[in-house]
Amino acid sequence: MSGALDPRLLARAREVVAGITGFRNDAIASEAVDRVVRAELARGRTAPDLLGELLHPVSHLATALVKAILVGETYFFRHPEHFRFISHEAVPAALQRGALALRGWSAGCASGEEAYSLAACLQASLPHGFPVEVLGTDIHEASLEAARRATYGTWSRRESAPRLFPLYSETGEREVTILPPVRRITTFAQANLLAPLPERFGRFDFILCRNVLTYFTPAARDAAITLLSRTLNPGGWLFLGAVEVDRVPAGMVREGPPELQAFRLLTQEELNARAAAASRAAALARPVAAPSRRPVAPLMPAPAREVPVAPPPPPTRLHLNALERIEEGDEVGASSVLEALVRQAPDYLPGLLELALLRERSGAREGAVPLMRALRSRAERLPPDQLVEGPEALPARFYQASADAYLNQGALE
Repeated sequence: MSGALDPRLLARAREVVAGITGFRNDAIASEAVDRVVRAELARGRTAPDLLGELLHPVSHLATALVKAILVGETYFFRHPEHFRFISHEAVPAALQRGALALRGWSAGCASGEEAYSLAACLQASLPHGFPVEVLGTDIHEASLEAARRATYGTWSRRESAPRLFPLYSETGEREVTILPPVRRITTFAQANLLAPLPERFGRFDFILCRNVLTYFTPAARDAAITLLSRTLNPGGWLFLGAVEVDRVPAGMVREGPPELQAFRLLTQEELNARAAAASRAAALARPVAAPSRRPVAPLMPAPAREVPVAPPPPPTRLHLNALERIEEGDEVGASSVLEALVRQAPDYLPGLLELALLRERSGAREGAVPLMRALRSRAERLPPDQLVEGPEALPARFYQASADAYLNQGALE
């Protein structure tokens, strides 16, 4: 069947997919949607039938559409720097806090390679017999069925991701099976990142949600991060992909180098200390009232003075103004402010990155790429560890790594 499809049917199919997944419109592959719709029509169904079914998002057709557009790219120990950080920094810190057990969550685990990698990392980094649990969740049940089989081929093993910890054994020429001790501490369940995780799954010390939020709309991304952070134990860590967020999530602090995209949830003691410090700073900044004086009339008129021209606002102030507009949902206004900022200060790296990411999130990728190229070019000229002024002082290497991740992989892998 090669005829044109009903545009109302295609539009409704995309609406259903976006509502379930949180994906941006440009992240929903048109050819995948077309393929599913044509397959249903080839079975003898009609466009009105399909439109009627799509009035109920929980349906066979909706499931088929979501399955078709999901990106299942994953492999063992992807982004090995995260697992090294967990083993060398995060686990010792958790033990120092007095943790009696450690739990991890691979959110958006696809076929399970990330969940098993996290389980192997934690198991190898802790004393023998220390209680460890890892949960892997995905929106697609068929992917979870593959994960539970715990048997993988060569595509799950890449030269770019070394085998950091004992994870699997060879069971065939091109096949490996997850080691029983790793498999025993790893479970899988279906879950949507846009819905709260059921309370029965508890809280976690480590959450990996990487290369998933890239596809989300800004609102869906922020909602997902909020839900993820609510499932962290105080002091727990959230690990995100390289270009998925451009600021520290609320209530968290950045840990490790900026390009790591690792964030730790503040403990109540840390929150109390911050509140007290802010209160003291506000008290010190409060102006002291000057003693009242009667005005004295001048003996003669003051000579007219030339009114100085106000200098343009500093880049950071404009950047903060744009961030406030983004938080308020005014992306058009934020874009105007950032465009003015980039014209005024073309070497201000945070402004280039912010505007590029804003354009990417709005679907204007053709406008984001030149900005990312300019960002990389300017960042390369600076010493890697030189701190760049902005809402958050970050080294130049962070901006170069962000631009490289975007340009080398694209916003959609």
